[in-house]
Amino acid sequence: MGAWGAGVLEDDTALDFIEEQLIPQADPRVVMREAFEAAMSADYVDYEMGHAVLVSAAAIRAALFGEALEEDEQEEWTEWRNGLSSLDFSQLKPLAAQACLRVCADQSELCELWSENEDLFPDWKAGVTSLATSVGS
Repeated sequence: MGAWGAGVLEDDTALDFIEEQLIPQADPRVVMREAFEAAMSADYVDYEMGHAVLVSAAAIRAALFGEALEEDEQEEWTEWRNGLSSLDFSQLKPLAAQACLRVCADQSELCELWSENEDLFPDWKAGVTSLATSVGS
């Protein structure tokens, strides 16, 4: 059964990105920067690109505030997230915030898909906006 929900990590694509692209990296900031820059320069932010931005920003927020990535965080993720606290994210924070806002704006596949769900779209958009605010501050 696939994962799907309004939270950043409630989607199989997001889970795949963290497991396959971020956790294996010695320095995940490289992948994060690439995700943010790709979204900011794209004419259209596709589904996978949008998830890469949101998951990367969520990882930064978790590192900055010492919070779990998800409610029932796996032990492997907790160890990885704790290791992030030693990294300097100051250069990525403004870019992460801008990229998150790009994902919940026009010309974004995630935004288009979520806007079709009248019940959950406000929650999704509020979550992305909150993520942008928290990582950008």
